[in-house]
Amino acid sequence: MLNAVQPLLAKDLFVGLEGVAHLCTGGEAPWLRSHDDACRRFGQFKSRGMAGRDEMFRVHARARGRVAQLLGVEASRVAFLAHASEGLNLAVDAVDWRPGDNVVFADMEYPSAVYPAARLRERGVEPHVVRSASGYVSIDDIAAAVDGRTRLILASQVSYLTGQRLDVARLAQLARDNGALLVIDATHALGVAPVPGELCDVVVSACYKWLLATHGVGVFAYNPERVGDLRPRVIGWNSIAHRGGVADPLAMPLKPDAGRFEAGNPSLLGVFVLDNALATLQPLDQARVLDHALELSARAIGGLRARGREVLTPEAPDERAGNVCFRADDAAALAAGLGARKVEVWGSEGRVRVSTHLYNDQADLDALFGALDA
Repeated sequence: MLNAVQPLLAKDLFVGLEGVAHLCTGGEAPWLRSHDDACRRFGQFKSRGMAGRDEMFRVHARARGRVAQLLGVEASRVAFLAHASEGLNLAVDAVDWRPGDNVVFADMEYPSAVYPAARLRERGVEPHVVRSASGYVSIDDIAAAVDGRTRLILASQVSYLTGQRLDVARLAQLARDNGALLVIDATHALGVAPVPGELCDVVVSACYKWLLATHGVGVFAYNPERVGDLRPRVIGWNSIAHRGGVADPLAMPLKPDAGRFEAGNPSLLGVFVLDNALATLQPLDQARVLDHALELSARAIGGLRARGREVLTPEAPDERAGNVCFRADDAAALAAGLGARKVEVWGSEGRVRVSTHLYNDQADLDALFGALDA
């Protein structure tokens, strides 16, 4: 009999977890009850005119600093965009592409990384697609696809499709050895696994999954020493350090930091929710959060294999995080059937994804296995 694994955050801190095994963070994290208070505070500031607006941007600056701390970078390198997809497009556009250049990514990468890279074919840039073997992406295979004309390596730290976690340090060394930039999508890592932002030339992340926040805010952080003077594709009043006014309306001195990428007002309500989520996560040691997810994901792998399921996620702890995926031809139907039994998972693209985060425990896995057996 396995020892019980207790949650790091009590389930009653969240909305809607009563009697539900929520194993779906990789799709949608549950809502913290304290987010309601954060939204109320935003509303109070919103009604206070300019003084309230100043308070909103103080919260924005605090959230920016908290994200920077998670990534291990300076706050000046962090911006809040509308979503991670915007950041990936910005990262691809950061390169001064020439015909004959190439960009390297795996066949199982998330579409928001693949599509901006694929569009480069219109400019004579070749996508080098690394073919995965049985759902596993080898860094050696990524290295074999890199050559003297590689300008960009795109990779998810944790795969949305298989749950595999890549070694960012190895990828960073590969990029530097070949004069390429490394762009990491940390959407399925940030909040559950340490993200070495200092090793990434660009790192992006959604906030509504493992960070426990909501939609409308995406993390974008970059290394100006490696990327260079990255200029925004979209420019607005908030991109500018100071205005020239009517005397010089054409003056456009960009902000010296990542704030230049926030062309207008960021989603301040979303930032309030993110700041509250980060305040909830901050007291928890990142290593402990990862250990918790790894213990539960290991048990998930064992229980699924015992039931004859083909697990796609590597068993080695340093190659996984909170996502465990197994093949299912009827993935959406199976996920719906489990949902009817109050077990929330994600099912699409021929696989079911089981996510274990800091509010999950052994009882959630028992509910999953019982529902599968039924």
